[in-house]
Amino acid sequence: MSATTTTTITTVVGVQPATRSDTGIPESVQNIRSIPQKMPACIPFARIMSTVEFRNLRFVILDCPTANTLPMYLEEMKNRGVTDVVRLCEPTYDKTILENSDIKVHDWPFKDGGIPPASILNNFLALCDDRFAGLVTMPKDYKEGTGPVIAVHCVAGLGRAPVLVTAALVEAGMAPLDAVEFVRRRRRGALNSVQLNWIVDSYKRQWKKGNKSVGGFLSKRPSSPQLEKDNASVHVSLSLKESFGRVFRFRKSSPVDQTVV
Repeated sequence: MSATTTTTITTVVGVQPATRSDTGIPESVQNIRSIPQKMPACIPFARIMSTVEFRNLRFVILDCPTANTLPMYLEEMKNRGVTDVVRLCEPTYDKTILENSDIKVHDWPFKDGGIPPASILNNFLALCDDRFAGLVTMPKDYKEGTGPVIAVHCVAGLGRAPVLVTAALVEAGMAPLDAVEFVRRRRRGALNSVQLNWIVDSYKRQWKKGNKSVGGFLSKRPSSPQLEKDNASVHVSLSLKESFGRVFRFRKSSPVDQTVV
């Protein structure tokens, strides 16, 4: 049994007893020190997680969770119906925490600010085709706003993650410039000049349905009325003296909504 001593502390309101433990520290102070530190009450996920949906394709682009923030990210992923997480950077959290909640983690890292290697691109497109029950064609019985969601993140969610999502949108039928603008409206600052040039100048549709090729070199497909309404007009200016690639300018008469959803 630990011994305790009782002393008195004189205050302006009178004399109050103060019990000290055998460590010599008043128990009231010791109790304060034992109070656990709380994590932030909430994280603004409306800004951190950007929803990108087109037909039956449903993505969430986000930054990289940490070991401390992962529990809150996990709850938000559950709320959004996330079934898979594509991790494109070095691990910063234990993926078993997500997998224990039936969220599969795919580790496909590649160079920061770069374009995806063919093997990673193929893996990602195959995942999309499987989870969304069709990358090229939409299921006949599909209901808008339903189905699995794939979360994609790199470090900041501005380069590697958006470029993979943009490629998937092109495979699904969007013109490349439409796909770039579609993603940028939902993820402000997404895609650097290298990634923009790759999507616009070099990327070829490659996903196949059965033995039939999806298409050749990025020929523009007719856009749906909803897509025409949703997308802003994009002007592309390219100069041989511009080493940073394409520069996108938006019409003043049709301002782009920069709200992140």
